[in-house]
Amino acid sequence: MQKFWAYMLTIGLVFVLSAPAPAADKSIEERVKALEDTIGSWTIYGSARYQTFYNDKNIDADTDDKDLRWDSAANARLGGKMVKGKISGVYELGLDDDAETGVYTRLIYGAYDFGAGTLVIGQDYTPLGSMFYSNQVVLDDNDLLGWGAMYGSRVPQIKLQLKNGLEVAFVENKSSSILDAAGGDVDVLMPKLEVRYNLSSDLFFADVFGGYSSFKVEDVTIGEINYGDETVSSWAIGVGGGLNLDPAFVRAQVYMAQNAADAGLSHTDASGAKFDTQGSVVDEDNFGAHIVVGTKLVDKYTVEAGFGYVSSEYDESGSDKNTAMSYYLNATIPVYGSFFVVPEVGVFDYADGADGEDEDKDTTYFGAKWQINF
Repeated sequence: MQKFWAYMLTIGLVFVLSAPAPAADKSIEERVKALEDTIGSWTIYGSARYQTFYNDKNIDADTDDKDLRWDSAANARLGGKMVKGKISGVYELGLDDDAETGVYTRLIYGAYDFGAGTLVIGQDYTPLGSMFYSNQVVLDDNDLLGWGAMYGSRVPQIKLQLKNGLEVAFVENKSSSILDAAGGDVDVLMPKLEVRYNLSSDLFFADVFGGYSSFKVEDVTIGEINYGDETVSSWAIGVGGGLNLDPAFVRAQVYMAQNAADAGLSHTDASGAKFDTQGSVVDEDNFGAHIVVGTKLVDKYTVEAGFGYVSSEYDESGSDKNTAMSYYLNATIPVYGSFFVVPEVGVFDYADGADGEDEDKDTTYFGAKWQINF
């Protein structure tokens, strides 16, 4: 990475020093302009993030565990932005010292501004993965994602973003199914469709969103009997929004989904579709909601509380809801410039299991996130 930026700097200096025109008549501003006209403008950015949290975990009714996380956050990042005319691009690396390589690609996409909107190709946040109402900071800025907040991650896609607030994306369908078929080949024959419409002003914002995907499982085999091919369909639909009642604010979201896990959506305790003993698809119904309230204090201090709830239930007789919830309280404390600390206390409660009984499983945590953007 260091060699790359050194190489780019060398090229830039060559262009600046060799820009055609009488040297005596060229100001520094003109030379910089000549460089930008040739290779575009570049911006390098980064964010160092650190997690310091104590966790008290109840694994089940008879087992508990305590641990301290004192570690760099997995969503620390280093990236670069390029703009040249109507073309722009972003490349962003994630820096996780606990990962196998330590470095992974968060974003890599190019965009074309055609006036009425932008066409994006590459790996970026999807329409269902770009709504962040919560500022829950534990677990690498969890934001209640999967705990009542819709999230579709950063996935390769072709996305159309119109300036009127409409986003439509054709997303890579990774078919993250954990179907319990004894045999069968999964065929993905269409991309995942995601749509979001955002309306915003100084006083409020609103989101309406949805998505659909499907894939086929060939030769579904249960108990050595081949039941033929089956199609698994997934969908999600929801609404959200918020009010800015300066200095107070409130944000909320609610959604329903079918086979959320198969669509690659984050949803705690969701398992996705399954097959019954006759080789037929049994769909899983999912529900999620969360609410966030807070207030801004002097000098950019913010206090925030949030609550999220999810449930999953198979569409078959005798099925019970598998529920979970999370709630937290935190404060954002600015230190200097882009350096700030967020102390937080909260709970992850796995509530009832798929059998309708209390799982006796939860985690209570407290600690802080430390962040410096540069």
